[in-house]
Amino acid sequence: MVSRAVQQIFIKAYTVIKLNLLFWALSFCGGLVLGIGPSLLVINELYYDYGFQYGQMTWKTAWKLFKKNFNEGNKLFYAFAITAFLLSYSLYLSVQLQGLMFLIIDFLIAIVLLAVICIYAYTLSIKSGFDINALNSFKLACAHYFFNFFDNLKELFGIAIVLGITYKFSGLILFATFSLMMMYTQFVGKNWHAHVQQLN
Repeated sequence: MVSRAVQQIFIKAYTVIKLNLLFWALSFCGGLVLGIGPSLLVINELYYDYGFQYGQMTWKTAWKLFKKNFNEGNKLFYAFAITAFLLSYSLYLSVQLQGLMFLIIDFLIAIVLLAVICIYAYTLSIKSGFDINALNSFKLACAHYFFNFFDNLKELFGIAIVLGITYKFSGLILFATFSLMMMYTQFVGKNWHAHVQQLN
């Protein structure tokens, strides 16, 4: 019984490490600039399809998915990245100003920024689970965001914990950070996935 539990822990840990290393390898294949977006889609799809069956997550399969998701992955990533950057910069400028009105503006910008982070994570998760284009994935992600407020809290809380642990143990960025966030997002969104499948 104990040996079985230990084996499961090692399987899950190895899957996390393997997915994260695949993410970095594929990202560097795209020169980072054009590699991060599709790589995030790839590890989402691999985990959605195979779970902790790490033997199925081969380089050949990952590379095939990388080429398939190259254009849509980059479009999604840069659309959200540019939006998040503009919101972050606006928030930075806004907090320099004094007054109640600017405090309200700070709050609104922060809320929208957090929404963008959630919706991007949901979009990647939905895109990996359904054979639909980026636009429809985005629409379903927005629906998920407004459908369940507690999912959003759980998502942001989980991401904050992973980033906090990564800040304390910086080596995790190479071995676990991105795969853990992706796995957690799929865990948070599993009820929404089931709900969408029931509607089809």
